[in-house]
Amino acid sequence: MVDEPSRISTWTLRVVVYGGAVTGLALSAAAFVVDDAPLWWVLVGAPLAVCCGLLVFVWLRFRLRHRSPEARRRAVEAMAARRDTVGRPLERSRIAKRATRHKKPVLVAGVPTTAVVQFLASAHRASQFRHLVYLELEVVGPDGARYLVKTGEYLDASSAGSVAPGRVLQVKVDPVDPDRVAVDWERSLRLT
Repeated sequence: MVDEPSRISTWTLRVVVYGGAVTGLALSAAAFVVDDAPLWWVLVGAPLAVCCGLLVFVWLRFRLRHRSPEARRRAVEAMAARRDTVGRPLERSRIAKRATRHKKPVLVAGVPTTAVVQFLASAHRASQFRHLVYLELEVVGPDGARYLVKTGEYLDASSAGSVAPGRVLQVKVDPVDPDRVAVDWERSLRLT
């Protein structure tokens, strides 16, 4: 459940926003009425009127659409849920892109081991014939312990169809940072 703000902070916010809109309109209007009005009246008044005016408009529209407190609470919870689902793909895309920076050195100097694909999702990035995917792998460490790694890999047409949750992949793990994992596609594709 979404916590409701206190009534004092709600009214303080309303006074600031409504006051900003009125002040911005007053400064902008006064700049055109007064003969030798300073330039800052327009430079401050116009953006203040636009920004605060848009906030007032959005708030009034929300209140008119959701008239009861219960309807407003449900609407706020729905917006929070939507924000969480929209943010996840962006976060996954960033993690996948960041993980691809260290692939070559890890493939050269990494310790070979295996990993099981736990989760796979598109990172919504592509370069020519390859697509970036976000992977969550359960890696078997050199000591036999299993741990979860969030990483990214570029897949081409030959490897895209063979990767799915539950699939065992040959990987190399950075001996210094075990969270840096690179899939050895040449060895992994030979297993199929």
